[in-house]
Amino acid sequence: VRASVPVLTIALIVGNLSRAWWSRDELDWRVIGAYLAGAAPLAVLGSVLYTATPPEWLSRLMGLVLLSALPLRRWLERGPRRMRLRHFPLLGAVTGLLSALVAATGPVNMPFFLGYGLRRGAYVGTDAVCAAGVHLVKTLVYGRYALLTPETSALGLATGGVMFAGAFLGRLILDRMSDRSFVVALEVLVAGLGVVFLVHPPH
Repeated sequence: VRASVPVLTIALIVGNLSRAWWSRDELDWRVIGAYLAGAAPLAVLGSVLYTATPPEWLSRLMGLVLLSALPLRRWLERGPRRMRLRHFPLLGAVTGLLSALVAATGPVNMPFFLGYGLRRGAYVGTDAVCAAGVHLVKTLVYGRYALLTPETSALGLATGGVMFAGAFLGRLILDRMSDRSFVVALEVLVAGLGVVFLVHPPH
């Protein structure tokens, strides 16, 4: 269990950089800079906490957060408050801390990135660069606390290699999707993940 987040962190660096590469012409660098300004320092704090805190209890919380992302996206898109660039440092701080404890928080970012107006390649690539930045910070901290070993690094790189191939196939599918189909597919996936975290938490 202790090695799971470091392994996933390495895999997600490879996976997110590959997603960013396939969507490199659509990146929103202003969002990336604002997000990482808040995420990087909190990712350091969260990674230090992770070295001494069992993360299992966060599973059901994660499930609730994922399910709440669906109505939150609609509220952000249609409600009186819209996601603005100035909100991304705060979003980065919250998800940077959470990412260090549960490995991946891409679905948590979903309503906010969509609420800002990012779609398809712009959403996928921008979110991927933000996530990769956070995971790089976490990797440095995990290395400091000896959570990264040759074995965990090899497992992470092997998993990341599969994710690279998946990112390429995903981009081919993305080019054939409408904005509406993209949002619907994303929401179905997030809802499914939320139910899994609630019903079958990892032990």
